[in-house]
Amino acid sequence: MDLMQVSLKNIDLSSEDHDRYLFNCRQDSNALISSIKDVGLINPVILKKNQDADGVYIIVCGYQRIKACQKLGQVSIEAKVINGLNDEEIMLLALHDNLSSRGFNEIEKAIVLKKFLEIGYSYDRLMSEITPLLGVPPNKNIIDKYIDILTLDTEIKKSVTDDELEPEKAFLLITLDGVERDIVWRVLFRESSTNVNEAKETIRNLLDLKQIKNKEIVELLSSKEISLIISDKKSNKRQRGERICRLIKTMRYPVISKKEDEFDRSCRELGLDNDVRINHSRYFEGDEIRITIKASNEEKLRMSIEKLLSNIKNGTFKKIFSICKDI
Repeated sequence: MDLMQVSLKNIDLSSEDHDRYLFNCRQDSNALISSIKDVGLINPVILKKNQDADGVYIIVCGYQRIKACQKLGQVSIEAKVINGLNDEEIMLLALHDNLSSRGFNEIEKAIVLKKFLEIGYSYDRLMSEITPLLGVPPNKNIIDKYIDILTLDTEIKKSVTDDELEPEKAFLLITLDGVERDIVWRVLFRESSTNVNEAKETIRNLLDLKQIKNKEIVELLSSKEISLIISDKKSNKRQRGERICRLIKTMRYPVISKKEDEFDRSCRELGLDNDVRINHSRYFEGDEIRITIKASNEEKLRMSIEKLLSNIKNGTFKKIFSICKDI
């Protein structure tokens, strides 16, 4: 590399291919501007000559530093100009420079995967050489999902970038169209809080209801009941999420939901403490129940078992078993 001063006006910041080696999706940093203003540019940027335009340079590493110097009114910048590297080698240089200096957020990981595919990397090479560096599972389906995240709306991608929305939740939004995607994101992930499994089940239920009731997802999630849950400021986001998921499930499976409520009431009537959990089979598909006891010593275990035996002798379990069978 040759170290030299390069005029900022000679650096390509606008052509169609100017961001070829750019993985960054973050906003300009005021902290970076302040740092350069106070102590100057610590690390030179890396450029390559544009073979199709004499005297013009393409950015390899340092896009944000160049933008910051522009904002500070500087006319030139210290740069290392690379020579003799092919496109793949330059892309790898940009990748490792970013990894060593700051790392990548989830959207930037998607950009990396997409760009290496575009320069000819096979999925096998991506999984063996690139995904381990990014902390992405070496799986073709997951790679495709990461790349598909880039098709999401800007506001949703920003929530992923800011670690407000987990990639697994963003994956769930990919299958929805634009309008559906926006309201599902807002209701399930921004206005309330749901885990991945809850969100997956709720989206599946919404898609079923769309067919069963001939109603759009936007209409279902704009209902008065949903609006009341979201506007309830006495409950936290997690509580709102649980109520929304339960409401959608009740709409999709009214009989099963009624049985679940009856089952839960009957379990509470047993007077057991929180260390004893009673669960029915999924969707009451079987007539058995599962009892889980958590105990830290023999005495607590004995007390829990005696309480269960007392309820069995009193016949209070009969109602619970009848609920499981009567569906």
